[in-house]
Amino acid sequence: MSQHVAEFYAQRKLQCECTLGESPVWDPLTGQVLWIDMSQRRLFRLAWPDGAVEQFALPVMVSALARRAEGGLIAATDQGFALLDLENGAVQITPLGGPDLGGRFRMNDGACDRQGRFWAGSLAFDNAAPDGWGGLFSLGAGHEVTSRGGQFRTQNGLAWSPDGTRMYVSDSHKSRPHVAVYDFDPDTGAYHNERLFADHGQLGGRPDGAAVDVDGGYWSAASDSGRVVRLTPDGRIDAVIHVGETNPTNICFVGPDLRTAVITTLRPGGGPPPGGDIHVVDLPFQGLGEAVYKA
Repeated sequence: MSQHVAEFYAQRKLQCECTLGESPVWDPLTGQVLWIDMSQRRLFRLAWPDGAVEQFALPVMVSALARRAEGGLIAATDQGFALLDLENGAVQITPLGGPDLGGRFRMNDGACDRQGRFWAGSLAFDNAAPDGWGGLFSLGAGHEVTSRGGQFRTQNGLAWSPDGTRMYVSDSHKSRPHVAVYDFDPDTGAYHNERLFADHGQLGGRPDGAAVDVDGGYWSAASDSGRVVRLTPDGRIDAVIHVGETNPTNICFVGPDLRTAVITTLRPGGGPPPGGDIHVVDLPFQGLGEAVYKA
């Protein structure tokens, strides 16, 4: 007997036509949702659910955001890690340095572990080159950068289990799109025992950004398939969100009960619409509050 898969259908919330919408973040303190258009260097902020949408120009390319415990945002950029604050209608950025990107790499997907470290992976501009492998890096409480190893063509999908003892990382590159899971040491940030969690054949698309719910379900944006899929901790798909665009890029849970999913998307090849809008769906699953960076 086949496993039952619950199906949901997201609705377009905002026609913002991002070239590469990414990294949605829910701020429960202000009741706002933030996300970026990475390619166009824009930050969006929406007063949830039906308030005004604001746009801000970004001085650098930002690929991932997370909230900071003391307020403001932490970001992964094309120049490393940075603090990001909205002041007087503009974005103020404070570079923190990071790995030596050497003009050949930028940072990509990022998220905070349960202990408040901010993690992101590096991505080569030519990630098909023989030496175009990126790795993982974490930013600690004193802004110290630690190289965490790993080899990824297109690192994505960083997330941790509710108890912080499992770490998920995906690789979206067409050569081997898959999600890996590791045992994670919350105290040191070390990870080991890599095993395959899901591959392209199971997901139906290349795994992009991700989020985890309170029951440990891993929600992966399956780019190229027009879907976001939920995988149980043992790797079974038990829920699918159908998105009205081909390339969902990331997901976060918003609202007072964290039962609404906000999904970002991209425009294939940066071309004309459709694509790049914000989609939402109410779910019977409850999201896990996203960890914040603790400086």
